Amino acid sequence: MEATTAGARTLERGLSLIDHVAAGNHRLEDITKAAGLSRSATHRMLTSLVGARYLSQSEDRSYHLGVKLLELGTQAQSSIDLPGTVQQILSDIARITLDATHLGILSADEVIYLAKARGHRGFEMTSYPGVRRKAQTTALGKVLLAEKPDSEAIQAFNPAITPTPLSIRTAEDFLDALHQAKHNGYAMDDQENELGITCLAIGIPDLSGAMAAAVSVSAPSVHMTPDRIQSLVALLQKFQPELTSCLPPGFERAWI
Repeated sequence: MEATTAGARTLERGLSLIDHVAAGNHRLEDITKAAGLSRSATHRMLTSLVGARYLSQSEDRSYHLGVKLLELGTQAQSSIDLPGTVQQILSDIARITLDATHLGILSADEVIYLAKARGHRGFEMTSYPGVRRKAQTTALGKVLLAEKPDSEAIQAFNPAITPTPLSIRTAEDFLDALHQAKHNGYAMDDQENELGITCLAIGIPDLSGAMAAAVSVSAPSVHMTPDRIQSLVALLQKFQPELTSCLPPGFERAWI
């Protein structure tokens, strides 16, 4: 039993060394300090990790992530059920908020809804996975367009597209909304797409760091008070890293 416990502890320490290197500790002294281990124990485990290709060592004796991790990452991407994993995260958000959640991507001047979890308030929205909406009228679209230069983002705006009386009608107001979204870190669709429904969205970077997707919460407008909006933004930001971990570059191919 003691041998098993010691072996598990050694494994945990070895895995933690990979984390420390990934966090930017590349010299033996820095890794030893971060791990809280002796220099000899740290060096011994690092040598084993280099031998197994989980780490590599440069000519200057510094340590870096190894090619084995890249191989495992590629295998993981092909074997993990990305749609199922994302769906579970959206369902968790919907369970907490009681409201519908969506994951979407930008395609020219449209948003494509990749996934949706229904809310729990007894009504159904018209959105569904695979549907397209004009980006200019959605929180998902605005938060992604806000990442682009004004000259490019404005190409997605058509003043003739006004699904509701509250839809944005001028290019100036549209750019103002994008600038506000960029400043705040989230975008709003306050009954611009469906009367009585208010949505907010934040951007989700993929594993390369590109802002490639967005997640939203949509609720009856009466439930979207200023205080609740801020709490929902904080909640989505909490889930952001978990969603990013599910989105390797090219992730949309798992849905489209």
